[in-house]
Parts: sequence; C-alpha cells; structure tokens
Amino acid sequence: MVNGKKRIFYLDFIRAIAIVFVILAHVTRQFFLNATVSSYKILCAPFIDFGVLGVPLFLMISGTLLLNRDYELGSFLKKRYIRVLIPFLFWGVVVLFSKIYFEGNAATVSRIIQMYLNNYWFVWMILGVYLFIPVINSFIKEYGMKGIEYFLAIWAFTMFLNTIGQYPFHFFELSYFAGYLGYFVLGYYLSNKKFSLSDSHLLIISLIIFLVFTYITIDYTLSMAIIKSKLIYYKYLTIIVVFQSAGFYAFIRYFAVIASEKVGSVMNKIYLFFKDSFMFKIIFSISTFSYGIYLIHYNPLLFFKWFSQNYIPIFTWNPLIWLPIMLIVIIGISWFILWIFDKVPGLRMINGAH
Repeated sequence: MVNGKKRIFYLDFIRAIAIVFVILAHVTRQFFLNATVSSYKILCAPFIDFGVLGVPLFLMISGTLLLNRDYELGSFLKKRYIRVLIPFLFWGVVVLFSKIYFEGNAATVSRIIQMYLNNYWFVWMILGVYLFIPVINSFIKEYGMKGIEYFLAIWAFTMFLNTIGQYPFHFFELSYFAGYLGYFVLGYYLSNKKFSLSDSHLLIISLIIFLVFTYITIDYTLSMAIIKSKLIYYKYLTIIVVFQSAGFYAFIRYFAVIASEKVGSVMNKIYLFFKDSFMFKIIFSISTFSYGIYLIHYNPLLFFKWFSQNYIPIFTWNPLIWLPIMLIVIIGISWFILWIFDKVPGLRMINGAH
C-alpha cells in the first residue's frame, strides 16, 4: 500500500513530468497558432499529445495519495481547499493583470469576473472533485479492489462512448461515472493492485500500451494538422488518453520497483541517476512546486506571447529547436519565483508547495 505520509520517488517523478507536460501543451499551442509555415505546424502538433497527459497524471497521483484513507470529512475538505484556494486566489489575480496588460483586455468589472472564472479550469475542476472524494473513499474502503474494478469498468465504458461521440445519451444514465473522478480511482488502482503477472511482464505490457496509444494520438493529431491545419487531438475524457496515461503511469511505477531491486543492472543505474544524483534535487523541487508552477506559468507565457507579437517572433520559429527552449525558460522562471517566495516565511503559503 502507498503511504501518503511518506514521499515516494516515482510519484514525485511522475508529478514533475506531469507539470512539464501541462506547460508543454500550452507552449505547443502558441507555436502552432503562430506558425507561418505549414511544416512548422505539423512539426509541433505531436507535442500536444504528450502535453495532454499532464492533467490525468496529476489526478492519478492525487487518487493514489488520498483514497482508502481514514480522515474526518470537515478536516479533509478544509485542508484540501486551503492548500488549493490560497495560492489560487493570489496568482489568479496576478494573471488577470497580466492578461489585461499583455493582451489589452478591457478592464471592466464583468470582463474581469469572466476572465477569473474562465482561467484555471483545472483548479475549478479539482475543487469539484474534492467534494466527491470522501464519498468514493468510503465506497473503496467498503468494497475494496472489487468495488474499484466495478467503478473503473463503467467509467472506461463511458470514456469509450465519449470517444466515439455517443455519450451522453438519454436512455441510460451514466453521468456519475463520466468525469475526471475516474482518474483518481485509476491512479489508486494501478499503485495498489496486486496482479498475477510478474513486475517484469507488467513493465513490458504497460510500455506497449503507452506506445500503442501514443501512436494512435500522434497519428490522429498529425492527420488533423495536415488535413484541416488545426490543432485537434484526443481530450482527457476519451478512452485513448485513459489508456495512454495509464500505460505511462504503470510503466514508471514498475520501472521504479524493478530498478530498485536489481542492484547493478542498467535499469538500476538509470534509476539511481534520477534518484541519487543532482537530478533528484531538480525532480523533487519541481514536484514540490508543481501546483505553484501551474498557477504562475501563465505570466511568463503571456509575456513571451506579447514579446513575440510585438518584437521578436519567437513563436514563428522552428518548434523542434525553440519549443523545448521556451518550455525550459517558462518553467525555470516560474520555479525561480516560487523558490524566492519559499525563502520568505510570509509568502510560503501562496507558493503552492506540497
């Protein structure tokens, strides 16, 4: 069982990768929208298929750490909401001013309210899901893995229907199984289920699942980019992304398990490179500040968007070179701001660290 009170390296690793994926999606969108050469649009389009994985991975980690635990309802909601809302209320206002300044949005009361409600859809979503966590937590504690498998089977069915455009429909009510909550349950399941197959076989299977569904997403996104010149991709609530994110999550988990056991192997050396070297500090720090990085990164992104439009057209350049550079720069700036805030006791509560 995963102990939520103890930091687990593979979860920190996935969380760090997840925030990189989230920002990758946003940076990719800028390069695609501003590309003046059709070939550049095609080059950068597949990056969005990795960016989409960020949100599911965040939710799966949360499910791993929050489900099948004992807690009092009021204290749980208070703790989760304070942790999410205080940084959000501060940085949400900062981003509003950035949007007004860099995008020239009218600063009317109605416009400000609209922008505030429309920004950070992930935060609004997570706050809603938190309300349901105690309910599904009680269900899992009562029914265990069998109950989880029951829930996931129906959830996967709704994701399949959503993928082929057949959900919602009127004659069969499945809306309770048709949302983001499924990723919470899936994350807990993949972290705690004892399968009959060996860890080595599960590692290979999870890698194959990830590669197959990544190929499907890239093929679809590239086809749409070529045919329609639009950034069209499989969204979070589709069975394609469910399998893709599940494959990635399980692969990292089983890689960590096997690599930590096979001392001296190539896998072990790779694992220790990330866990016992300078890379650990980078991964741990990005993981710790991941929520804050998500909240802050819109500010440097808005600045570079404005800079690109008015001075040097960065987002029109070759994305194979400049997309990774801009990704690193935006994450670096966001992290540095949070690092400074972390050094000032009065500002730590708004840096989103966990």
